[in-house]
Amino acid sequence: MLQVKPQLKELLQQHLSQKGVSIRVFAERTGMSYPTVLSLLHKGSVPRKPEHRESVRRELGLDQDAWASVIAASQKDGIDIPEDGPLTLQQLVLKSLLSQGFTEQSFSKLSDIPYPTLMGMTRKGAIPRADTLALLGEKLGLTQEQIDEAVELSRALKRDGDDTADDAIAEVPSSEALSDAPNLAQLVADHIAGSGASIAHYARQHGVPYLSLTKLLNSGVPPRRKSILEPLSRALGLSEQAFETSLIKSKQSPTPASAKRDDVAMTPLQEALHRLVQAKGLTTKAFSELADLSVLTATKLLKHGDLPGRTTTHDKLRNLLQVTPEEYHDLLERSRETGRESEERPAASTAMPYIAPAPAASTGPSVSELAELIERLNPRQREALKSFILTMV
Repeated sequence: MLQVKPQLKELLQQHLSQKGVSIRVFAERTGMSYPTVLSLLHKGSVPRKPEHRESVRRELGLDQDAWASVIAASQKDGIDIPEDGPLTLQQLVLKSLLSQGFTEQSFSKLSDIPYPTLMGMTRKGAIPRADTLALLGEKLGLTQEQIDEAVELSRALKRDGDDTADDAIAEVPSSEALSDAPNLAQLVADHIAGSGASIAHYARQHGVPYLSLTKLLNSGVPPRRKSILEPLSRALGLSEQAFETSLIKSKQSPTPASAKRDDVAMTPLQEALHRLVQAKGLTTKAFSELADLSVLTATKLLKHGDLPGRTTTHDKLRNLLQVTPEEYHDLLERSRETGRESEERPAASTAMPYIAPAPAASTGPSVSELAELIERLNPRQREALKSFILTMV
């Protein structure tokens, strides 16, 4: 929608100029940090915390309705809230929510309406189910008549193809649909494995940045940029609704992809460690701290079944498992036997939690590609990469 209201950064600039107030003084008056106020002025951002929003509103001398219009216009893909006339559901919810001092996140916690559902309404103009609308009206103090009129206007604008209607007025996936949706990282991992390509080749083929793809596979956290999500959706060949549902699920519960290793059995030692991890509810990092091992060593033990090479590591594992030296020796021998049997099968990659099978012509990114990727990193990222590489040398 067209932004006809002044944005927050414009009002702040005018306020500081007219009142002769410095940025530092304004920060002190509103209880915000100096860098935060700079961000409001130069990047056009909006305060995230409700208490900061309220202090800025009071400092600018705006009433609640005017403040709601300013915040709505200042957010990404700003929304215009007219002073008079009928409102769409998106405008009605934003005006009611913001004028009462809520953010989407704080209102989600108060109302028990899922954050993605609320964001779908305020950012995309989505129309949720009737029970969600009823709960929304109850928590925001809106009448059923107000909600019905707003929903009808939203649907009418969508039907008529009005340019002021948001393109994404659609039903938010239900909790049942989200629970049944496949994880996005695993979908991509399975698709890469099925194509027989390496991650690097798959990334080049579909125009997806290599680092973004590996981050999705290894952390489960989906990319944010539309320029990455669109080619990824095309590569998977999913409908828009199916891809969006998997994306929302992955944002709510990021889950790393895992390589299918049905033909490779876990070693007895690996199984014993997995039972310990499950019994204590440990993450890989928590396990590494409990065992006094590096995260890299813990990952090799748990995910890849590698056997330790140091006596001190064996001692730590034996103490952790609370077994006698004889029992641990037997466990180790049976694990070595399993490892010898596995060597007769095609070897599984152990470089990261998930690596797609690489064709003979390509085993990963070339040296020039790696150099290009490293050049894109900022100094802090380069230092982190250097430290990681040194652990592998």
